[in-house]
Amino acid sequence: IKDTLPILLGVEKGNVGMERAILTISTMAIILPISMQRDMADLAKTSKISIVFQCLMVLSVVVFSPVSESIEEHGGLKQIALDSNIKGETIFIGLGILSFAFVCQHGAFIVAGSLERPTNERWATTTFSALSLCVILEMACGLAGYLAFLDDTEGDILNNFLDLPGSDMQRAANVARGLLCTTMFFVYPMDSFVCRHVLMVLLFRGRRAHEGDDASVFSRRDRRVALTLIVYLSSLIPALFTDDVGPVLAVAGTIGASCVAYIGPGLIYMAVYGEEFLQKVDEIWGPSVGENNGKQPSSGPDIESSRLLADKTTSESKHSTSMVHQLVSSITWYLFLMPIWCSIANIGKKELTQFQEKEALKSPHVSRIGKCMPQERQIELKRPRGSSIGGAEDGLVRQGSLPNFGPKVLPYGAMSGGNKAIGAAILAKKKTNNNEANQKSPEEEAADVDVPPTWYDFCVAIFFIVFGMVALCAGMVSFVMTN
Repeated sequence: IKDTLPILLGVEKGNVGMERAILTISTMAIILPISMQRDMADLAKTSKISIVFQCLMVLSVVVFSPVSESIEEHGGLKQIALDSNIKGETIFIGLGILSFAFVCQHGAFIVAGSLERPTNERWATTTFSALSLCVILEMACGLAGYLAFLDDTEGDILNNFLDLPGSDMQRAANVARGLLCTTMFFVYPMDSFVCRHVLMVLLFRGRRAHEGDDASVFSRRDRRVALTLIVYLSSLIPALFTDDVGPVLAVAGTIGASCVAYIGPGLIYMAVYGEEFLQKVDEIWGPSVGENNGKQPSSGPDIESSRLLADKTTSESKHSTSMVHQLVSSITWYLFLMPIWCSIANIGKKELTQFQEKEALKSPHVSRIGKCMPQERQIELKRPRGSSIGGAEDGLVRQGSLPNFGPKVLPYGAMSGGNKAIGAAILAKKKTNNNEANQKSPEEEAADVDVPPTWYDFCVAIFFIVFGMVALCAGMVSFVMTN
């Protein structure tokens, strides 16, 4: 906004005072009021406008970039490809910036919770459509920009149009700047919502906020205004004193994208499905790590020693060929860094169990997103004959809303378990009281069933962690060396 809006208003480049004034006034007038909204769903209209404007902006860049002239001047596409070299010293910086453009994991749960019917199928459709559109726009803008300006391509490609002759070219560039500036006004509040949500969970420990129900949490105007202002000022003040967004994007892409797009999701997946991972490890390497069963995870050497002792005990009862199996098992155990992944899974299993026990003691609240159980495994809360909850015959509870240590159904509909049983009954009542607009169709219910994780899923998670660590370290080294 600081680079784009002053040019549209006719401010000469380099007038720092006017640029800062325009940035402050425009963001206070547009961004701040939008960011004060309570729920992510309130940004539906501005998000649609932003998507349309982004498509029009990329179309303007593709149409008005002097691609054909540049290709002809440099001897054709083949010659450009031969003359183009991959710069090893900046490749990881570029990878970080590119990854940062596709980072959306930080807002995934809040956006999913804002869906009218948040099912796995609907969320998969949403993510696939959004990311596919992003790939198309990114490739179109990147190819057109590079082929038109080659090594002179700037971080903000619209700045390259300043040196192009012709009134039509300048007019198209200004239109694209206006579209980009408007898009930035509408995009910032979405990231502001995510940051505000994280602050709410960390500062106030709100359960509703943790589950994405920001609308009810931020019904208190003072809390909403205070956190929104903190987030806004923490973004505005650095922007006022920053003139080049290149280093900012490099650092944010290297650190932010590596952690949010790769390392974070991989670690979370390994932790959430820690029990399943340990079971699969036991099937291949034998019972060792999985026996902790939620207890304090042992240190690396202890885990390895228990596994080796188990293998040694087993080998004594077998013929000599088991020694080969033991050797291969030991090599693959260390080669695949299994002590690290099993430690992560053990910690995640323990923390998840403690979290579920802690949440079960609180006042029940239906989570809009959770693991769904197959039809045959759903829990049915029986009631005395002739009675009903919310006018419905049956109350079905999500797996994520009712833990495994839930109430025991006794004869005549009585339930034991104290607060847990009461919580389950309230959950059933809330579920049966949903209006028809929020009712899922049989097709959606069938699709909204969690699929057990496979080795492929865990391998992808591990690859994300390793790749993110390499990209983070290499990117920071590259950034320091080039600056």
